[in-house]
Amino acid sequence: MINPKKFVEYLSTEKIHFYCGVPDSLLKEFCFCVSDSLTNQNHMITANEGSAIALACGYYLTTKKIPLVYFQNSGMGNTINPLL
Repeated sequence: MINPKKFVEYLSTEKIHFYCGVPDSLLKEFCFCVSDSLTNQNHMITANEGSAIALACGYYLTTKKIPLVYFQNSGMGNTINPLL
């Protein structure tokens, strides 16, 4: 398994500092690490996957910085409308 702390540190070196998504039991270690590493302004928990995509798009359009969106595989269908 990937060490979540090292993964978040690596993403930081790639200039990814904004995270949003839907927590999941399989992602709990990653979510804990992100919550511990970032402020509430840089980590937003969303109600659903579509909201996470919309928030990330807004963040990118405002800052021109790449955000990270996380969710479980079963949430992929919920992202279709915001992506289109």
